[in-house]
Amino acid sequence: MEDAELNEEVRERMRALGFAKVGVARAEALEPEGEQLRAWIAEGRHGQMDWMAQTADVRADPRHPGMVEGALSVVIGAFPYARSAERVGPDPGRVARYARGRDYHNVLSKRLRKVVSWLRELGHEARFSVDSRPLFERAWAERAGLGFIGKNCCLIVPGLGSHVFLGAVVTTARLTPDAPMKRRCGDCRLCLDACPTDAFVGERELDARRCISYLTIEHEGPIEPELADRMGDWLFGCDVCQDVCPYNRTALPDPAATEPFAPHARFEGTDCEDLIAMDEESYRTWSEGSPMRRPGQARIARNARIVLANGKRALPLVD
Repeated sequence: MEDAELNEEVRERMRALGFAKVGVARAEALEPEGEQLRAWIAEGRHGQMDWMAQTADVRADPRHPGMVEGALSVVIGAFPYARSAERVGPDPGRVARYARGRDYHNVLSKRLRKVVSWLRELGHEARFSVDSRPLFERAWAERAGLGFIGKNCCLIVPGLGSHVFLGAVVTTARLTPDAPMKRRCGDCRLCLDACPTDAFVGERELDARRCISYLTIEHEGPIEPELADRMGDWLFGCDVCQDVCPYNRTALPDPAATEPFAPHARFEGTDCEDLIAMDEESYRTWSEGSPMRRPGQARIARNARIVLANGKRALPLVD
């Protein structure tokens, strides 16, 4: 297959799989992003996410043997998940929009495997990532012209906003790269000012240790009372810095396109007290096929106690 034909075909295949926007970047060392990542880790802002430090060198260069040695291109697509802004979650808790339906890792991985298999049949090496391998997807999406990284560190895709999942394919195929997009936040700082826990050290500088998404999902053990008091009703994840972004005031995608991420029936008839009462096995059954499985029952029970306490429904804040 000629380069020009391959270049268009890979984009067409990604779009046919539901990716609303597709771009290509030249595989190379990420700089200054790599240096910024290393500095972020050195300052401890990754919190307990030790794998970030362990894989920093791979994240900084997709040609590393830990990803795809000899890679020439990174193909990346944006898959929208935004649906209505209705509040969803075990009462009185709230769950971030991306985690209300099926696990995006599973949904998008099945689709990207088809692209990887096709490229391998053509004789190219390829690997995919859906927030599942040491790949800096946001940085590649910006380089590939899908959008730009906002001050809240989220990728913003004009016309779609930031409520998108990113799926990437790193390959030895030589594809034509797209032009990056200029950042467009201007003087706006709504996202920085809206953060309930003051997690932003500056523009595009997040201290994960104060981020509600990190605290509710990745952080093990008790949460500092000062931060717990600011978590409000967030049981899993947080949408605050995205909800205030003007780029998210866009028309919602066709519901058929985001159907895998429609709110699951698991939330009906389940409240925070139920989550606290579950054992680990019951929680695994309840959270099957959901991103909410990741933290496990102990952390979800901790979060549920915080939600209830913040709602002035007295339960002890125990780990």
